Amino acid sequence: MGTEVENRADVLIVGAGVIGASAAFALAKAGHDVLVVDRNSGIGDGSTGSSAGIIRVHASDAQSSALAADALAVWNNWRGFLGADSTEEVARFVRCGSLILDAGTGFVDRAAAAMRAAEVSYEEWSLDEMSGHFPYFDFHRFGPPRPVDDDEFWSEPTELLPGALYTAQSGYVGDPTLAAVNLMHAAQREGARLRRSTPVVRIDLEGARVVGATLADGSRLRAEAVLVAAGPHTDSLVSAIGGTSDFRVRTRRIREELVHVPAPAGLDLALQGVHLVDGDLNINFRPELGNAFLGGSNGDLVEEQTVIEDPDEFDPLVTADVWERTTLRLARRIPALGIPRARTGVVGLYDAAEDWLPIYDRTCFDGLFVAMATSGTQFKTAPIVGELLRHVVETELDGRDHTAEPFLAPTSGRSYSTAQFSRLRDPRKGQLRG
Repeated sequence: MGTEVENRADVLIVGAGVIGASAAFALAKAGHDVLVVDRNSGIGDGSTGSSAGIIRVHASDAQSSALAADALAVWNNWRGFLGADSTEEVARFVRCGSLILDAGTGFVDRAAAAMRAAEVSYEEWSLDEMSGHFPYFDFHRFGPPRPVDDDEFWSEPTELLPGALYTAQSGYVGDPTLAAVNLMHAAQREGARLRRSTPVVRIDLEGARVVGATLADGSRLRAEAVLVAAGPHTDSLVSAIGGTSDFRVRTRRIREELVHVPAPAGLDLALQGVHLVDGDLNINFRPELGNAFLGGSNGDLVEEQTVIEDPDEFDPLVTADVWERTTLRLARRIPALGIPRARTGVVGLYDAAEDWLPIYDRTCFDGLFVAMATSGTQFKTAPIVGELLRHVVETELDGRDHTAEPFLAPTSGRSYSTAQFSRLRDPRKGQLRG
């Protein structure tokens, strides 16, 4: 159960995924005594492990695009950022570029405007340029997105897509769990402590102030601040004590399946692969190690997504219907794609807000903070988000409003408003998942 000293910390972080580990690293570097606890036995065993690991710089708003670009600079210098020596295995960023097809939804225009405002480089490609670089894609317009059992889904297309945006600097991390492990090891080198297989059952309060948390074994941890970054378990922990009562934006737990499909014979994705953002067919794919594709749905444009009420009742097995419809959509874009007999993929439980933006904020209780709604969109920004959360925690503990003071990214010195990630924001002003 630990001694009194072992059970105390300046900051208690609930959750050892990539966001919690990044926050632990940033706070420990700043001199805080940090204790991280996680219900799982391994680091990054929750939503992080089921992430697609895509590192992209396009977004619907300038601040999100700029934050992704600042994080990309870290991914490009991952070992140096961690302070890891040459013997430590570290996650590898693979640059493959992102191709964002113009599906006529307005997303491409918004993304281009956001990248221009953020001074993030991109290219506008014509149909001929797309076809020249990626001849294995069929660039006909198949949309708007329809269920695969709709006869219109199989009708012969008559129009071609007009073009796309291309960001050469984008890519992916093939092992998101290893990235979380790297961050936690870096935090531990700075003095942070970690307890695995340690479920938190209650956040503890004295009046309107947090004082720590109670564990499943009945022991109590005490801290000046508690940051809950527990993925799909965050909402239930915080709402159980009324901590989400003033939230204007709501989160949901979504069952997300990523399918794994081998590339057609003769196609080498190490040379010709790209991260495809296809709003026309409602799919999002990237190359995967082993000359395969990994990806899934862009969101809830076609089939209603499966919302899970109880995160402990989540089934992590690949389902035949989701696997089939996702693979068939990819096969429309890649005519030579074979449909394998074995259904393989990754299934995760995502914590997502209604506007697909994360919540990095305090709560109505002093000293209680959340990092939530990060699944599916924020793996790419995780290295910078740790520093952003340090800013939020330190500013609020000092009695100041973090949304009134800009966060300065350590990689670029660029200024960010944390109000965009506030629990009190207008959810109608969020961004599309892309």
